[in-house]
Amino acid sequence: MTPLSTLRVQFNAGYTFDDASRDVPAFAALGVSHLYASPIWTAATGSTHGYDVVDPGTVSDVLGGESGLRRLRDRLAAFDMGLVLDIVPNHMGIGPANRWWCDVLRRGRQSPYARYFDIDWEGNADVPAGKVLLPVLADSLADTLARRELSVVHGMTGESSLACGDARWPLAPDTLGIADAARTAQDWQQVLARQHYRLAHWPLARDALNWRRFFDITTLAAVCVERPEVFDAVHALVLRLFADGVIDGVRIDHVDGLGDPGAYCRMLRAALRAHGRGREPWIVVEKILMNGERLDARWQTDGTTGYDFMNDVGALLHDANGASELDALWRSATGDVRDFDSHVRQAREQLIVERFGSEMARVAKALSALVEADASGPARDLGIASLHRCACALAASFPVYRCYPDGPEAADAANEVLATAMAAARRKLHALDHAALAQLVRWLTPGENGATGLRRDAQIRFAQTTAPLAAKAVEDTAGYRWGRLLSRNDVGCDAATLSLPPEAFHRANAHRAQHWRTAMLTTATHDHKRGEDVRARLAVLSEVPARWAEMVAGWRVENDRHRDAAANAPDPAHELMLYQTLAGAWPCGWSSSAPTREAIATFVGRVAQWQRKAIREAGLRTSWLAPDSNYEAACEAFLAAIMAEPSFVQSMQAFSDAIGPAGALNGLTQTFLRLTCPGVPDTYQASIGWDQTLVDPDNRRPVRFDFATTGSTMDRAGWLALMDRWEDGDIKRALLRALLHLRRAFTPAFMHGDYVALEARGPCASQVVAFARVPAPRTGGALVCVATRHAARHLGATAPVPGMSRSAPRLRAQDWRETVVDIGPVSRTTHCRSLICEAAIGTRSGSELALSEVLDVLPVALLTPG
Repeated sequence: MTPLSTLRVQFNAGYTFDDASRDVPAFAALGVSHLYASPIWTAATGSTHGYDVVDPGTVSDVLGGESGLRRLRDRLAAFDMGLVLDIVPNHMGIGPANRWWCDVLRRGRQSPYARYFDIDWEGNADVPAGKVLLPVLADSLADTLARRELSVVHGMTGESSLACGDARWPLAPDTLGIADAARTAQDWQQVLARQHYRLAHWPLARDALNWRRFFDITTLAAVCVERPEVFDAVHALVLRLFADGVIDGVRIDHVDGLGDPGAYCRMLRAALRAHGRGREPWIVVEKILMNGERLDARWQTDGTTGYDFMNDVGALLHDANGASELDALWRSATGDVRDFDSHVRQAREQLIVERFGSEMARVAKALSALVEADASGPARDLGIASLHRCACALAASFPVYRCYPDGPEAADAANEVLATAMAAARRKLHALDHAALAQLVRWLTPGENGATGLRRDAQIRFAQTTAPLAAKAVEDTAGYRWGRLLSRNDVGCDAATLSLPPEAFHRANAHRAQHWRTAMLTTATHDHKRGEDVRARLAVLSEVPARWAEMVAGWRVENDRHRDAAANAPDPAHELMLYQTLAGAWPCGWSSSAPTREAIATFVGRVAQWQRKAIREAGLRTSWLAPDSNYEAACEAFLAAIMAEPSFVQSMQAFSDAIGPAGALNGLTQTFLRLTCPGVPDTYQASIGWDQTLVDPDNRRPVRFDFATTGSTMDRAGWLALMDRWEDGDIKRALLRALLHLRRAFTPAFMHGDYVALEARGPCASQVVAFARVPAPRTGGALVCVATRHAARHLGATAPVPGMSRSAPRLRAQDWRETVVDIGPVSRTTHCRSLICEAAIGTRSGSELALSEVLDVLPVALLTPG
C-alpha cells in the first residue's frame, strides 16, 4: 500500500518497538498513514542511528527483535496504519559483531564472504596482495610493537583474536601457536606477516585503503550488493518482511554509493514484487538532485526522499531582494569575496588531497588497466600520472553527484555533465594534460548500450568517488565555510540560489504531479543541518537584511572583548554563523517567559556542540583529522561569555521577538505546502511541533509523542486562540493534524490529482502562493490551496527592536489590500468552504476569492468550491 503520509521515527536503545507500540494511538490521532522507521537491523554496539548495520539478516535485539517488530506492525494495523523501513544496501559497520567481515579478516580471500565486500585483493604500494588494510592504530606499528601493546585474547567459542587495547581482530587459524609464543617485536612481525590484514597507523587510510568505504569513514565498509549472492544475503529479511505483510515499502539509503543504482532499484522492485505475490512496494531513494538534474524514471522507483522539495519550498520563503545586502554583509564582515561555487570547488580539491586519496588511487588503478588494455593505442602515451591529475581535476569540477553507467539516456545526461566538468577542469590543468583529459572523458561517457568490462569498472569507480566527494564538499565543508544565510545551507539545497519565484515553484510541482505523484516530500530529516523552523525563521532575514546587518554590527562591537585576539577566535566567518544559529534556534518559548539559568545552560550546550562540529567540518581552522583544541576551546569560551552577558541575551531575545512571528508564519506555510503539494508528505519526529533542532546528534534527540491532540477541525475562535499563543507550537501541531486528516478525506485529489497554478492579483500578489489540486479523473471538486509568504513587514519585523511588542503571527484582513486569487481555471462558483476553519467564503464575479476573507484567521487556507 502506497502511503498517504509518513512519520519518521528514530529507533535506538532509548526508543524501542515497544515504545512505538505505546505511541501508536498518538500517531493515529495525528493522522499519518505509515510509520517510517530508521534502520532496524542489528547494528554496531551502542549505535544511536542504525546505519552501521553489522547483520542485515536479523532485527536488532536492542530495539526489540523481530518479535517486537511484528508486534509493532500488528499494533499499527489495528489503527489502520502501515510500516516502511529505511534500508542500508551500500555499507556495513565492521566491528567485531560483523561475522562476515571478521571471517574475511580471519580467512582472507578464502572466506566465503571475501566477495561480499569491495576489496582490491591485488593490493597496492602500501598493502601487500591478499591483505586488507586496517588503518586503526593510534601510532605507528613500530611504536605499537615497541610498547608491547599487542596481545592474544582467547574467546569463549574457541576462536582467538589479536588485541590492542580494547580493539580486537581475528587471528588466522594457523597462527595461534606462534601468536601465543610471541614476546618480542620481531616475533609479532612474524605473526602479523601471516595475517590476512595489515595493521597500520590510521592516517594511512587517506591514501592507501584498498577497500571501498562509506564516504571517508573507515568503520563502514561498502558491500558489493550488485552481486546476486550478496543481494540475496543483504535483502533476505527485507523480502521476508514484505512477503509477510509486515512492511509496505522501503527508503534506500545512499543510493549513489551503489555501482549501478538503476539496476539495483529494478532488481529490488522485482524481488519485492515476486515475494509479495504481485503486491507493489513503495520505494523511494535518498538521492540529491543538483543543477536541474532529474531522477531517472527507468530506475522504477516512486521518487526521491524529498530533498528536492525541501530545497524548493525553502527557497520560496526567501526574498530575492535581500540577496545583495546579505552578500554585502558577509563580504564586509569576513573579507570573503568568493561565491558559493568557488568554495565548493576549493573544498573538493582540498578533500581529494586530505581525505579521498585512496578513492582517487583506485580510480587511477582502473584507468591504468584501460591503458594496459590499449597497449598499441594512443592512450599508452598519456601517462598514468597525467590521467590521475585529470581525474582529480574532473572530480573537483563535477556539477552533480555522479553519472550512471546504463543505456543511451544515461549517455545523454552524462555528455552534458562531463562537458561542463571538462571545461572547468581544462582551465585548471596544464595544456599538456588536455589530451589525457579528453581521453578520460571519452572513457567515462556511457555508450549507447552501456559500458562493459574495464571501461565500466572505471566509470563506476569514478562515480563512487564523485558522489561522496560532492556530499562532503557541498553539504559539509562549503556549507560551513560560506554563510550568507544558513537557511539555504542544508542537505540537497542550492545554497548559491537564495530565492525561488512562485512561477518556478509551480513548475516543479507540476512536474511532480505528472511524473512523481508518490515521491516523498520532506522539510526535515535525521540528516538536516538545521531544523525546519530554524530555517523558516532565518528566511525572515532575507526580508530584513538591513535590520539584520545593524544587529550584527552591534553584537560584533559589544562582544569583541570576549574574542581571543591571539588566536583570532572565533574568526569573523564563524562569529557571523554563530549569530545566525543563535537567532534561528533561539527557543520560541522564551518570548513568553524568561528562561531559567538551567534552560540557558542547556541551550548553550546544544549550540556549543553544533559549533564544534561546524568549525571542524569547515576544515580551515580545525578539523576532524587534525583538531586544534586551542581554537575550539576559544570559540566555546566566546559562546559561553556572550551568553552570560545579560545585555546580549536581552538584545538577541528582542530580535527573536521581532522576527519570531514571521518565522512562525513561514513554518506554518512550509508545513501546509508539504501536506498539499504533489507527493507523499513525511513528518520528521522533531517537527511535529516547532523544530528548532541543529545538526546531528541534536536533531536525533528523543521525542515525546504524548502530546495533547485537538479535533481535526476547529472553528474560527479556536484557531485564533492557538495563533495568539503560537510560541508553544500547538498551532503547528493542530494544522499538521487537520491537514493529515483532510488528506485521508480527499485522497483522490491529493494522491492522484493534477496540479493547477492559480493567479493572484492585487498589491500583495507576490506574497501569496495559490494552486488547486484537481482529482483525475474527476471524482469530485477541486481543492484550492492558498499560502502566505514574505509577511515580515506586516508582523513588525522591520520595526526597531527596543521596546517592540509581540504580535500573533497572522495577517490582519486589511493587510491584503484588495488582493484576490482567481480560481476560474478550476471552478466558477458563488462561494467556497474552508476545510480547516469550517467557514463559508463568497466569491466575486464567480471566480475571485478575496484574501482578506480567505486568510483572516490563518496564513494558509484549504478550500473546496461550492
